[in-house]
Amino acid sequence: MVKQKIKVLAINTSPRKGRNTDQLLDEVIAGCLSVSSGAGKGADAGSAYSGSASGFTGSVEVEVKRMGVYEAADDELKFCRGCWACAKTGSCVCGDDFIKQIHDAIASSDVVIFGVPVYFYSVTAQCKAIMDRALAYMPIGNGKVSATAITCGSAGVASTLQALQSFYSCNDFVDAGWVATYGKTSDKVKGREVAYGLGRKAVRLAAMLKDTYDAAKAANAAGDSELLEDLEHSNHFAYGTHTF
Repeated sequence: MVKQKIKVLAINTSPRKGRNTDQLLDEVIAGCLSVSSGAGKGADAGSAYSGSASGFTGSVEVEVKRMGVYEAADDELKFCRGCWACAKTGSCVCGDDFIKQIHDAIASSDVVIFGVPVYFYSVTAQCKAIMDRALAYMPIGNGKVSATAITCGSAGVASTLQALQSFYSCNDFVDAGWVATYGKTSDKVKGREVAYGLGRKAVRLAAMLKDTYDAAKAANAAGDSELLEDLEHSNHFAYGTHTF
């Protein structure tokens, strides 16, 4: 069988390095890598960021890229100006800053995992900037698999998740699900187990979608375009002056 290579992008939108959100992403990433390492549920995938083994869709190789907004200097995190220039040019006028690098990484990935702490019942300012400026590249998801890891002190998971899932829906992501933990991630055994399983599910789903897309492209080349057209369906929003 042909080896499927699944590229995973894990984005930490917390400005705090190495804290709860990073720790929860560690577990999701470990789950992703376990699919390619041959490790089962609950196994320790170690710190390696690549591997390959037999998967149910054939041979699966997983490659993980990790990015955190804390890596960027203040002037590399530019916010949307609302100028709508991107609607005409197809690119953001903010230029080649860290958020543009994140968008480029999303474009080349099969799975995109957002790690998000709850700030005032919603996503962080950095996460919102990533979502807002993706307008230039809609639909940036385009059949990619999304997953979410949320950390919070108390309330706010539902409203934070709503913001992210609206972004996924507008951008044609296929959502694999989410995990949320309260307080210290290191204390939450069940939460870490769920995060690990979410990583496995996201990679499995991406591999299945790749197989289906490959079959659709082959059918299209043979003159049958129906399956490919169905898979490339885009969500449609029409209200007031905004139509996507």
